[in-house]
Amino acid sequence: MLSIAIVDDEQVHRDILTKYIEEWKAREKLEAEVETFASGEAFDFAWSGEQRYDVLFLDIMMGATDGISLARRLREQGKKLDIIFTTGIADYMQEGYEVEAMHYLLKPLSKEKVWECLDKCLKRREEDAEWILLPTEEGLVKTDVSKILYGEAVGHYCVLECMGERLQLKLGIKELAKKLEGRGDFLFCHRSYLVNLRRASRVGRQDIVMEGGALVPVSRRMYNEVNDRFIRAFVGPGLAE
Repeated sequence: MLSIAIVDDEQVHRDILTKYIEEWKAREKLEAEVETFASGEAFDFAWSGEQRYDVLFLDIMMGATDGISLARRLREQGKKLDIIFTTGIADYMQEGYEVEAMHYLLKPLSKEKVWECLDKCLKRREEDAEWILLPTEEGLVKTDVSKILYGEAVGHYCVLECMGERLQLKLGIKELAKKLEGRGDFLFCHRSYLVNLRRASRVGRQDIVMEGGALVPVSRRMYNEVNDRFIRAFVGPGLAE
């Protein structure tokens, strides 16, 4: 599922963009959530809590936090996020290129141009995704490996928590681990939990804080290995020693 954020201090522009996106969703028969923010500060607060957004329509001329400054902070964090600037002034195109904006849309916004940007974002997501087929009660489901947070053993089967969805799988936690082997930084942190360290925000002695705030328990026996893998995944083996 695609997660789209709109940041604009004018209600009329938020409403227009939301309408265009909803029409695009209907055309594509696609599940996507759309959330609007009236300021850069409001978005910044939501983003710091759960960095789940894939696409950001960002107005440049706003109040205390302008779009360019916000985009620079987001890029400094190194997160993949498609940024599309929306503005009535064409003077900031160079700054847009500096923060690797996907596009620069001038107001009044054209539905066709908005749709073109969304098509491009969707295509990029499809090309970048690493897909895996997993069995559920409803049949095989195609899942992006990078969106997986963790798996939890429940009886003979397991539950897979992903960004934006929860899947009841018809396979055990050890079978899931075999399917994900070599596909990222997946590690047992507890006999009942398989965690994606690339989606971890912090490792504590009792639990791991995942993107979005979910807590995954860490067993005392596994803590040192999990912590070591977490450090190596983000600072490299030389600095982890």
